[in-house]
Formats: sequence, structure tokens, C-alpha cells
Amino acid sequence: MYTTFEEEAARKLVRGRSLSILEYDKILDLLVNHARTIYGRELCYGLLPTSDIALVEQWQQETQDSLEFLVKEGALPLGGVNDIRDAVRFSDTGTTLSMKHLLSVAQFLRTVERLHSVTPKTIDEEDSCHLLLAELRQLMPLKDLEADISSAITGENEMNDRASSELYAIRRQIREAQSSIREILERLIRKNPQALQEQLVTMRDGRYCVPVRPEKKSEVPGVVHDTSSSGQTLFIEPMAVVELNNKIREWTAAEQEEINRILGILTAKVGLNKTTILTDIALIGHIDFMQAKAQFALELDASRPRLNQEGRIVLRKARHPLIDKERVVPIDFEVGTRYRTLVITGPNTGGKTVSLKTCGLISLMGMAGLFIPCLDNSEISTFTKVLADIGDEQSIEQSLSTFSAHMTNLVQILKLTKKSTLVLVDELGSGTDPSEGAALAIAILDECRKKGAVTVATTHYKELKAYAVEQEGVENACCEFDTETLSPTYRLMIGLPGVSNAFVISRKLGLPNPIIESAQSILSEESLKVEELLSSAERHNRESAKLQQEIADLRDQIKKQSEDLDNQRKQIEKERKRVLAQARSEKQEMLEEVLEKADEVLDEIKELQKMENSHEAERKLRAIRQNLRAGLADIDAERDDDDGVKEIPGEKPDKIREGGLYYSPTLDVTGIVIKGPDSKNNCILSSGPLKLTVSADSLRYPKKEEVKKNALQDRRSARKSSTSRADNIRLKKSSTMMPEIQLLGMTVDEALRELDRYLDDCVLSNISNIRIVHGKGTGALRAAVDQFLKKDRRVRSFRLGTFGEGEDGVTIAELR
Repeated sequence: MYTTFEEEAARKLVRGRSLSILEYDKILDLLVNHARTIYGRELCYGLLPTSDIALVEQWQQETQDSLEFLVKEGALPLGGVNDIRDAVRFSDTGTTLSMKHLLSVAQFLRTVERLHSVTPKTIDEEDSCHLLLAELRQLMPLKDLEADISSAITGENEMNDRASSELYAIRRQIREAQSSIREILERLIRKNPQALQEQLVTMRDGRYCVPVRPEKKSEVPGVVHDTSSSGQTLFIEPMAVVELNNKIREWTAAEQEEINRILGILTAKVGLNKTTILTDIALIGHIDFMQAKAQFALELDASRPRLNQEGRIVLRKARHPLIDKERVVPIDFEVGTRYRTLVITGPNTGGKTVSLKTCGLISLMGMAGLFIPCLDNSEISTFTKVLADIGDEQSIEQSLSTFSAHMTNLVQILKLTKKSTLVLVDELGSGTDPSEGAALAIAILDECRKKGAVTVATTHYKELKAYAVEQEGVENACCEFDTETLSPTYRLMIGLPGVSNAFVISRKLGLPNPIIESAQSILSEESLKVEELLSSAERHNRESAKLQQEIADLRDQIKKQSEDLDNQRKQIEKERKRVLAQARSEKQEMLEEVLEKADEVLDEIKELQKMENSHEAERKLRAIRQNLRAGLADIDAERDDDDGVKEIPGEKPDKIREGGLYYSPTLDVTGIVIKGPDSKNNCILSSGPLKLTVSADSLRYPKKEEVKKNALQDRRSARKSSTSRADNIRLKKSSTMMPEIQLLGMTVDEALRELDRYLDDCVLSNISNIRIVHGKGTGALRAAVDQFLKKDRRVRSFRLGTFGEGEDGVTIAELR
């Protein structure tokens, strides 16, 4: 038989009394509290679980996307939306909407515009799959219609004067007539004050009147419209204003007619956009519904479950959503994995029923697309039916006992049970003879197991404990009971059957030992041993759980300490890098300062050339400058390598003394300290004619060979009288020459003369590779340079520049 998509989806919805038994309706009440519009609240109340896993996945993704948007961007502006569906539906039937209805439509259209503006202008691949943003993008704002309504209507019963030119003209005439009437009546009041009961103007039947004494009626000719209850006052419309009042009455009727005409036009515009508005209403309702699910997930601190269709339920630290988060005890719950039937035993008020309801209610929530109050990676299954028999449902009216009521429910459950069914039964087999009740319970569980259903049942019968141990696919569980405090802990322990603890509790409550011993003697020795074994197992399990918790706490503590240490290490590393950067900056400033002073001294030597050992001094300065530049290069290299701090080689003096001989590794100079250290820990080091400012921390004791080398150089400098003229020229040229010449902007003749002079200087300075920048332009200068270099004997070879060297705008030459 053919079914539509809607019929198929409706068929897969989970309905029935089990939803109310598991209090699913209370979940919807909590969900509705987060909806902001009437449309969203209706969707919340209509939410039902479904067995369609693909649809559940879609619903879960809606909640996921809405939650991510809510956390990142905040709540959507959905307030102030009224129900306008009836008004919109009737807008194209010929009726005229009231100002109140039209204002509600305008308010809704403003909400649509605000929501549409939230949508990102650019859509990336991730946003294109975002379900909430997809809904927002489908909204269709009607700015013109909203503007027309808002500009025309200023209140629920007030039309703007500027709604139309005709309305403005009519109201202007009414105001002018009213002003004239007031002037006429004020003159009459001033002229005949003795004829009036009071000196005021009043309205009767929409016409301006004055209160006149009955005996003075003849002094104020006009139309009597009313009389006071005492008969002492007549409300007379003076003849002088009758015509104006008639005009006002006509204009008022014309005003109402114009207002109705404007309302009709606005209603027609709403009718023309009826489909768009109704579509936006549906979208806003669904957007509100999605946001409500996200806010509910935040309230519950819930997570998205994994889904399956195999009946597998694995809940990690599950909390019953209707119990206060501060009081609820989380449980670990598992069924449908190695076993499809779970038998929970334990004392009354121990948490068996809560565990049962937690399993059922969380399953329903997950199947409805809601996040569940569990830790991440919890898992639920979809079921075609969730069947529950929980609580005492005895009926006096139907003459049914507790047992009969339960059995009636179980009969219906067994009829509906199949493989894709979740069966939840509380106190299975109770309310009748224990032996018969236990036998019935085992038979019912066996029937559900054979049909393949996932079954969870609670019981007090010890026979069911044995059944769970012996039968494959069935597992025991119990709710823990603390025999020391005589109170349940509400923790669920899967794999262990519960014990009654009747003897232990009775003894702690003060029941005499002889009575307890007598009771124990009635039980078989085998039963006592079983109870003792179960009690011992439960105790050991409790101790094991305590140890596991302590281990988990220690693990968390160690993890926290490790994170703290890691943060401290990162902070120390950050501080180390900061100190190193600061030290490098100071070192760079010092080297640049020294380099600048060396340049100044060198310039003085070049200009004066009066010092006997100027050639040697210039050589030293050049070496110092090279060392300084090398030091700056080292600083740049250190920025890329922070693995360690390099120590300055050599023995560091305990104290720097003036007149002492010291070696500066940074400058590669040995000299005498003539001043310092100063407040900045800098010294002045004298080496021959040079006086250099250096850091005291950078000075070291000179090695013996450095001392000898320094003395030998001083003696050689003393013996050498002067440098040769050629050396002076070469020194002067090499100190100023650069391996590049710029010919841009010159004529051919100017460029060739400059190039010829430059080649002479390069030969004197021993520069072998040069770069000639002539530019591209028309190519005339490049051709002239090419011809010049071909004929010049000083040039070994030349070529045009490559990519990265300047290409055709540059010529690279090698000199002989």
C-alpha cells in the first residue's frame, strides 16, 4: 500500500501511555519555557520521539548547530512576536484588518528583518551545512510593507496624519473648525457669564456645548442637547457654532472613511504577501524551536548521544532530567550490549525505579532530537515502541488489585513486544504469592528475551537473581546500600545481584541477637552462604569503586599539576626569550654606537692624515667595524635560535680597574681601560690612537699571545714612519667604494664618463665583481654600456642580470 512521506513519518512516531508514565510531558513543559514565540511553543508541545534514525540524526544536528550558534553568538532576537496567522489568512478575503492587527504584522516583519540580518554575508563551506543558518537564510524580509504600515499607523487606535494627503487635509479642516468654535464660545462666555452655570466648554454627542442656567435659557439661543441629573443645568449648543459643529461631524465621517480606505490598502498589501508571511511564520517557529532545544541542552548540561538501531543503550554518568542537578546521583547504565535483559534488585527507595525511568526517559529524549543529561560518547538506540509498566495502578472502579492491574498492563505489553521494542517493568511479579510471582516473572522475562526485545525489570525475588546468573543474555544489577549509614547510595552496580541486608539492618536497629539467630536458622545453610557471598561481593565492589575514584582523583590532580608545570615552563621560556631579546637589543645599540664612533674616527684620519701610524689605525678600525657588523649579524642569527645563551670566551675579571690591560672579544681589540665602569657599566678602552666605549661585562683578561702580539704591533708602528702615497690612495678608495654604480637618469656621455671613473676606483680598491644599474627604458643606455665593456681591458667578463638581480635593467661585470 502506498503511503506519503508525512504518513510514513507519522507512523514512526512513538506514542502511547508510556510517555506519560515516564513523565515525558514534563520534559516538554521544561522545553516550552525556553521558547519565545507562540509558534515555537506549539512545536515544543508537539514534539514526539521517532524510530526513524535518519530523522533523529537530523533533529540532533539541529540541536548541535543551534547550540554552537548560541554559545558563539548569543540568543536570537525573537521577542515581541504575536500570533498573526488568522489576520494574515483573512487578509485576502475582502475583510479589513484593524490597526492593532496591522501593527502586529509590522512587528513580526521587523523581527524577520532582524533575524535575516544575523545571517553572515559570506557563506563558507561549513556555514552552507549549518541547519540554523540555512533556516535564517530562507527568511524573506518585506521591508517596504513594514515601512508602509509603520509610517501610516502610530498606535492601536491612531492613524498618522501623514498616512495620506487627503487625511491630512481633513484633519487640518477639523482642527481649524474646532479652533473657531472655541474662540466663539470663549467670547460668548465672557459676554454672558451670568447665564452660565460654569464658565467652560463641554462636549455632548460629539458637539460643543456650554452649561446654561435654565432661567437664563433665552439669553443663549441654541439647541439643547442634554440636561444635568438635577435639572439645574442645560447643555446648549449656541446657534453660532451649529454650522461649524455640523461641518466637524461631516469631516469626522470623511476622516473615518479615509482611515478605512488606508486600512483596506494596507490589508490588501498584506494579502498580496500572504504566502511569504506564512512561510516566514513557519520558519520563525522552527528557528525558535531549535533555539529552545539548544537552551534546554545548556540548562541540563546535556550532550549529543551516539545513535544505533541495534537496541544498544550505554549511558555514562546519566542524570534523571527531572531531579535537581545538585541532588541527583549520576549512574552508569548499560543494556543491549552483551545482554538484552537487565534485572535490577535492591531495597525499597534504593533507586531501582529511578534507574528504570532514567533509561526510558533519556531514550525518549534522544529519539526526539534532544540532547541527553549524560557525559559525551553516551549511546542510545531508536525503538519502534517504548512499553512501560511502572507504579501502583490498582483501580477501585474497575475492581482491580495491584497484581491484576500490573498483569493487565503486562498482557498488553507482551502483545506489542518485538525485537525493536524497549520494555520497562517495575516490581515484576509483585502483589501475589512470592513463589508464583517469581515464576511468572521468569516466564515473562523469558518471553521478552525470545522475542528479542530490550528489557529492563526491577524485582525483589531472589529467584530472578539466579535466573540472571544462569541464563545467557541476561545480567544482574543492583542499587548500592550503605549498611553503615542504613541508607541507599542510589548508585547502580551492573553485574552484581542485590542483597536484602535484612539481618544487618535489623541488628543495627536494635533487634535482639537471639531473634536474628533464630531467623537465620530457619533459612537454609546454602541460602545464607549465597547472601554472605553477595554481601561480600558488594562490599568489595564498593571498596573497589572507592579506590577507583581515589585513583581518578589522583590522576586528575597529577594532570592539573602537569598542566601547571607546563604553564610555568612556558612562562619561564617566554621570560627567557624576553630577557634575551632585551640583551640583544642593548648589545645591538652598543655595537651600533661603537661603529658610529669608529666611522667618525676613520673620517678624521682620512681628512687629517697627520697621525704617524694612520695606516695601522685605519686597518684596526676596519677590523673593528667588520667585527661590529659580524656582531650585528650574530644578533640577527640569535633571533632565530633560542636554544641557549652563548657565553663570551675568556677569563672574566673579578673587577675592572683603570690602567689595566684587557681584551674585548666583541671588538677583537686589546687595550688599556682609561676610564670606568660608569653608571651604565661601560668603560673607555684605549688601543693605540683609538678610544672605544665597551661594556665592562664583555671584557676579559688577554691571553699571553695577545699581549705579545699587541706589544709587537706597537713597536712596528713606532718604527714605520709613514705609509706610501699609493697605500693612502688605496686605503681611501677601499674605505668608500661600493660594488655597485647607479647610472639611472644620466645621458649616454655622462654615464660612460662616470663608469670609466668608477672602474678605475674599483681596480684601486681590489673590487672584482660589480653591479651596473642602467635600467631598462629604451635600451640605449644598456647598449652603450655593453659596447663600452666589450672594449675595456679592465673587464674580464660581463652579463645581464637574472631573475632576482634586476634582470635586463642591470649588468653584472667581473674585473681583471
